[in-house]
Amino acid sequence: MFQPQTFAPVVPPPIAAGEPIWVDLITPAPQAARDFYAALFGWEYQLWEEMGGYATAHRAGNKVAGISPPPPQGLKGSPGWRVSFASEDIHADAARIAALGGHTESGPMQIGNQGHMGQFSDPDGASFGLWQDDRHGGFAAYDGPGRLVWAEVNTRNAEGAVDFYASVLGATSTPMPQGTYHTLQHGGQSFAGVSGNAQNWNAVGAAGWMVYFYADDVDQTVQRAEQAGGKVLVPPFDMDFGRMAVLSDPAGAVFSVMNPRPAGA
Repeated sequence: MFQPQTFAPVVPPPIAAGEPIWVDLITPAPQAARDFYAALFGWEYQLWEEMGGYATAHRAGNKVAGISPPPPQGLKGSPGWRVSFASEDIHADAARIAALGGHTESGPMQIGNQGHMGQFSDPDGASFGLWQDDRHGGFAAYDGPGRLVWAEVNTRNAEGAVDFYASVLGATSTPMPQGTYHTLQHGGQSFAGVSGNAQNWNAVGAAGWMVYFYADDVDQTVQRAEQAGGKVLVPPFDMDFGRMAVLSDPAGAVFSVMNPRPAGA
């Protein structure tokens, strides 16, 4: 269990509007999920009973992610990870999403004194979140296993998704030489991707937004995942941007692990 006095948490820099600020898992088996990700990444937890049993995961005292039971109305779809982007005005962004053909799934709503959240979907149905921060602060882990290192949306409509997210997130986009992949950027710095290869991911349930967590050793992390009750959906492989694998936790939530060193480095 999380022991605040054990650590010296860092004070993170502000996260720019439009960039990933938080990820959380919505699962019908939150205790099993906490056990699984603790075994995988060394996460420890702060449990918020007053927030319906929501747990904030920490590594070395720094926030990395959240794990939540389903909302009172039940789980919509399969268990899964949700990526949320920072918003300076979530109501204005919600209106922009609607104007661009997206949809509001829930919110925007105030979450205690932490901030305002909303759940949305793009015109092709991929779900994502927005978070207007007050006191939460978002991610605080910038090294070590289990931190978010990348997020991408897998879609059949890459051009439409690029236009949509570039507008919603105030980003520019750059096409990659290989196929239908684009990076979203602020000031020339990439923070997320748009992949036009959703059909390749349907078989493993990874269409829509995918989160990538850092692993020092991808192969060893995959072995730990199997030992803890997870499944290997795509075994470890090398690519231009490092080594990665696609996994699912015991409840079926899909995620990736990645070491973003160039292959062979």
